Amino acid sequence: MSTSQQSVPDVCEPVLEWGFAVPMMRWRLPEADALNNDLRAVILAREARGDEARVSNVGGWQSRADFLDGTQPCVVALRGHLISLIRSVMASPVGGDLSRIEGQIGLTGWANVNRDGDFNRVHDHAGSHWSGVYYVDTGRPDPGSELNGAIEFLDPRPSINMPIPGYRTASALAVTPSPGEFVLFPSWLQHYVLPFRGSGERISVAFNAQVKDYRLK
Repeated sequence: MSTSQQSVPDVCEPVLEWGFAVPMMRWRLPEADALNNDLRAVILAREARGDEARVSNVGGWQSRADFLDGTQPCVVALRGHLISLIRSVMASPVGGDLSRIEGQIGLTGWANVNRDGDFNRVHDHAGSHWSGVYYVDTGRPDPGSELNGAIEFLDPRPSINMPIPGYRTASALAVTPSPGEFVLFPSWLQHYVLPFRGSGERISVAFNAQVKDYRLK
């Protein structure tokens, strides 16, 4: 088991340090409508060809994990946004200074289409550093259905059972996304997608990132 040791600052006042916080990032792509329209057309055309994988999805459709290898302009643009987002997370230890980081980012990704009643079982993305989802379309959810189609993350600290004022200690964290939004999280974090109730399609692109030769200058 790996152990990390921190020195205690030589001060008279108490110092608050985060021990096992889970980093997560949400970011909305400005003016994403045109990109999403093109991605939607590419994904639904691929679904129509019957190119399908079954992993965590119950119902719905999922492509094989080569979607981000596509040469369509919208796929190339999405891949570029993903790499930029992951690099910004990599640069966080140096205040976001991208000039101070080095490393190669390998990406795999797959498209998802969920319709009424479809959902995804609890899972994680072992074998990668970062994982995430980009939301192309969230369909037309039925009104009054709480957390309809939301992605929910499980607290990795199973013994947390007492609320601490000012801190999030719930057993799960639900994110209700909107089109054009990225959600990024560590690949080991377990999560699932709640059933979608409504009309239309909920379309997303999920991805895994492997960082190689990462270093700070």
